[in-house]
Amino acid sequence: MDCKEVSLVLFLFFDNEMEEETLTPFKDHVGRCGDCAKQVDYTRKLLLIVRERTVRCPAPESLRHRILTHLPHRRSAPGLH
Repeated sequence: MDCKEVSLVLFLFFDNEMEEETLTPFKDHVGRCGDCAKQVDYTRKLLLIVRERTVRCPAPESLRHRILTHLPHRRSAPGLH
């Protein structure tokens, strides 16, 4: 794996969606490459800041109901008319 490939799969790593055959070369490269290690560290810190400052606001129940009733697989579900 090279630096460009690390950049392309970086968010797969943080989302825990990286497959094992990619994870090992990713970790190996980041362990050897100072620039990529800095990029991983920077991204980790950025994601922590975003998570800490993100305000979670649930959608109003009326909006949830309208969305659910317009989904094709939900139209025939009982109680969603």
